[in-house]
Amino acid sequence: MIDKDSRLTEWERQRRESLSGLRSALDADHIDLDSDPLAFMATLDEFIAGQDFEHMDDDDWLWLHTMLAAYVAQVFLVEHHAKWDLITDERGSNYILIVRGRDGADHFVSPMDIVYDDFGRAMPPEIPRILAAAELAAGIGSELWEM
Repeated sequence: MIDKDSRLTEWERQRRESLSGLRSALDADHIDLDSDPLAFMATLDEFIAGQDFEHMDDDDWLWLHTMLAAYVAQVFLVEHHAKWDLITDERGSNYILIVRGRDGADHFVSPMDIVYDDFGRAMPPEIPRILAAAELAAGIGSELWEM
């Protein structure tokens, strides 16, 4: 069985590679996701707004879900110094971020869960709304954003 650290390393490698591929596909290679991931927000939000959600199949939804979660993770890793962890819950393996909240406590945030919840909240998905929900879950956001 592969140990937890190896799984986290592979998860992060694949996440970074996928997000970099999306950035390239959107002709945004000039944006440095490692120093300013928020600079990619408008480009990504515009791409999402242009999708034909009515004609997306399950694979399309999975891809979009994964890309949005990858972006949320990038923002949290860079802007909030989050760290990855791997837990097992009733669904199986869940890659989560550990973030220090304003209260000084560690909070656990699953980017996949945050994006999934947003899909059920409103369409189209909007990056600012998703990030606000993630920040609220992490104890670093303002409840003014709560929907």
